[in-house]
Amino acid sequence: MQSLKNHLSFIVPLFILLFSIQFSTMLNRAVSDYESKLAGDYTIIVVSQKTLPQKEIAKVLPEIKTISEISKERYIKRMQKDISKADLVYLKASLPRFYSVKLKTFPTPQSLQNLTNKLKKLPGVQKVETYKKTFNKLQQFLYLAKTASMVFTVFISIISILLIIKQMEIWTLQHSQRMYIMGLFGAPYWMKSASLYKSVVVDALIASLLVGFTFLIIPQSANFAAIYRDLGIDLRNFSFFSDVARLLLIALVISIISVTIIILKNRQR
Repeated sequence: MQSLKNHLSFIVPLFILLFSIQFSTMLNRAVSDYESKLAGDYTIIVVSQKTLPQKEIAKVLPEIKTISEISKERYIKRMQKDISKADLVYLKASLPRFYSVKLKTFPTPQSLQNLTNKLKKLPGVQKVETYKKTFNKLQQFLYLAKTASMVFTVFISIISILLIIKQMEIWTLQHSQRMYIMGLFGAPYWMKSASLYKSVVVDALIASLLVGFTFLIIPQSANFAAIYRDLGIDLRNFSFFSDVARLLLIALVISIISVTIIILKNRQR
């Protein structure tokens, strides 16, 4: 029972640490996926007196994915009943060209401003509409989501690591007499510490698998399904084998470094 309690005391903070890391990772993936979808939907309107050929524009502005002219015919047809044919012909001839610009990636406020400045310098361009106010609000929301995720992960990680180190100190004290006796008989460092390292490796594997199964099951719930359906993003962006392997590596590094530091610290006393 005591052995099980000791293992749980190590697995629980390690599980919380790995859970926070994986949560932050999946949130960032979801935000990146959402940004990719927004990049496809986000449109910049350019008003120009001259034709803007896509091939030439792409050479100057490689961040532009497509640039297509917006047809004026349907707007002009709506006015056919309200103005004379002569005025209609004049209106059609005097109206500038309108272009819809799509970007390859969702821009940052700075890159959007730079792109706007470059577009305005093109010959014939009169106006560039980027819907900056709405864009900035959305960009700030996405930035806030990423920042909150990072702060949450750092905060939880610090607390979890402190708990892990404290548990390592308890384990070391429990094994100190056995390690001392083995040292008297000339046992090398790795042999005296083998049981501790074996314990942390097994617990790291258990904690990683538990986190893996948690993130495999949770996104399948009805509430999550409704969220990613409404937002149009994939919250099930979890690869069990690759993500669990990454979490296991993180868990092993933290656990082995922690137990090594505690053992070396006790040897110096």
